[in-house]
Amino acid sequence: MTLPRPQDDPATTAGLSIERWSATSGSERGSRASLVLHGGGHRWRAHADGNGAVDALLRAVDDALGPLLGEGVTLATCDVHASGPGHEATAAVSLSIRSRSDAEGPLYAGRFVSENVLEASVGAYVDAVNTLLADTGVDIASAVPSPGATDTHETDPEHRSGAKDRIMSAYNH
Repeated sequence: MTLPRPQDDPATTAGLSIERWSATSGSERGSRASLVLHGGGHRWRAHADGNGAVDALLRAVDDALGPLLGEGVTLATCDVHASGPGHEATAAVSLSIRSRSDAEGPLYAGRFVSENVLEASVGAYVDAVNTLLADTGVDIASAVPSPGATDTHETDPEHRSGAKDRIMSAYNH
């Protein structure tokens, strides 16, 4: 299931949408995620580590949107529910966030439903971030430091050094 891009959904034209994401996690290795968000005519990219796949994805959103979120946000609540029986069930994630700069400030709700619990989690988080940005009047297009800068910004130090390619090459041989 692909998340709607702003040009596909008029209701999210002014907001952010998830263009693509990936996450890896395992019992004998750390969790890592990367994603690309689209909004305001720009792409926002990031990679992050976490204590699980969902944590890594949410941290990647935070890293990608650092210029928009200032001090960042705090996850206040998170509920995951299965809708339907068995393997055909979809995941419905509802959560709320709060601006880190206003510990007593309002909660911003997000919700997303998907066949994939990771996609539902990151989709709900981006939905809540969109609500916060709209409520605080952040203009996504003008918040980008320079047009296209986030298209080439790479936050993954392994990628910059080529270490990831060497590790994957050794692993695959």
